Amino acid sequence: MTTHFAEVLARESASLSGVTDRAKLACWRRRVVKELMTPRSPYVLALRQSGDAPERADLLERWCELIAETLDRLLKSGAAADSPCPSAQASRADVDVRKTAVLILAALHGGSTLSQIARDPWPLNAALDIALAPFAGAEDDSPARTENE
Repeated sequence: MTTHFAEVLARESASLSGVTDRAKLACWRRRVVKELMTPRSPYVLALRQSGDAPERADLLERWCELIAETLDRLLKSGAAADSPCPSAQASRADVDVRKTAVLILAALHGGSTLSQIARDPWPLNAALDIALAPFAGAEDDSPARTENE
C-alpha cells in the first residue's frame, strides 16, 4: 500500500478509536479538516484522483469501516443522543452507520476538493455539517471555521 494511504489509515485508526463522545468527534473533525486544508498532507495526497485506483478504493473502504465502527460505538453508548436540538438527535433506529460513514467520506472528499479550489475551508465544513447532522454536537463553530461564513 502506498505510504500516504498507510499513514492516513494508521492516523485514522488511532484517532477514531479514541472517539467516545460528540466532543471527541468534533476534535477528530477539526484535525481532519486541518489535514485536508494542508496542501501536501498525506490526506490530500491519498484523496487525489491519481495513482492506483484499487489501492485508493481499499483506502476508502477501510476508512469507511473505521468511521462506521466509530459511529456505531457512539450510538450504542448513547453519546450521540444527548443533542440539545431534538430534530438532530440520533438513535440506533434512525441512523444507518454504513450510509452515514459513506456520506462523511463523500463530504471529506468533495468538500476538500471545493475548499482547495476556493482556498477556503467553508465548503468542507458545510459538507461535514450535513454529514454529521445526526451527531449534532460535532459541529465546529470556532472563529477560524466561521470567519468566512
